[in-house]
Amino acid sequence: MGSHAVRDGKGHRAYRRRQAALKRRTAVEDLPCGYGSTHGWGCGNSIDTTLPPTHSLSFTADHDEPLAGGGKLLGPLVPMHRSCNSRKSDHAAVEIWSAS
Repeated sequence: MGSHAVRDGKGHRAYRRRQAALKRRTAVEDLPCGYGSTHGWGCGNSIDTTLPPTHSLSFTADHDEPLAGGGKLLGPLVPMHRSCNSRKSDHAAVEIWSAS
């Protein structure tokens, strides 16, 4: 299934509503980049929600669990800068096991 099928398929409107709600919450509560990420992604700096979407420090709603890694379209969203989200890409958290 291509990325367009995921974006345009079932749940797309609900995702857009959740994304808009997170943007409003980020603006009102001044949520930092990566707020609520269980994997620790994001720089922790403030996000200016008034910047145009193409600006590197503009707001994006990131899937904490990448869609490519089994995350759900309507899964948890995390506020992030466009550049931080781009750096994260579709990487998942890495578990490090120590030798015993």
